Amino acid sequence: MKTLKLFLLLVFIYTNTNAQLDKGNWLVGGNGSYTSQTTTFDSGSKEKQDLISIKPNIGYFLKDKFVIGASLRYEKSNSFDIYGGGLFSRYYFLEADKAFNLFAQIHYDYMNAVSPVDRGDYSTASNYYGISIGQVVFFNSVVGLEFALEYERGNSVFAKINNINAVIGFQIHLEKK
Repeated sequence: MKTLKLFLLLVFIYTNTNAQLDKGNWLVGGNGSYTSQTTTFDSGSKEKQDLISIKPNIGYFLKDKFVIGASLRYEKSNSFDIYGGGLFSRYYFLEADKAFNLFAQIHYDYMNAVSPVDRGDYSTASNYYGISIGQVVFFNSVVGLEFALEYERGNSVFAKINNINAVIGFQIHLEKK
């Protein structure tokens, strides 16, 4: 209970601070998502899977409100462990003096799925492309909590995948010195 009170006090104190969306700053953080997807295989069969995804990332602001970066990715599904990495770009729409902001992001991820059932003897590579829109709520000038919806399309040698993900993220905006 004390932790919750401290958290609410910090949110109250810092709601009118500026976010660090300036050129030359760094973005460090990550996000997680849960996906329930249906995969359609080339053979015509379908399989429903539940995925939990974790994506740490790092980015650099090339211009005010515009960041590019790289991310790692780990997913756990019913039948595969998926490892990968990729690139992203993000644009924030509102001015930095707001306690919240809206953003749009595009990304590309290259991933390798390994079947734990076969003890890693079976793997397949895939490419994922995605776009997301969301909102970030800044607790202070450095820390933000993100909520986004993401559409993602992927392909592998066996299937084509279309996902809509609900994403929660946590980002730290590091100020240049």
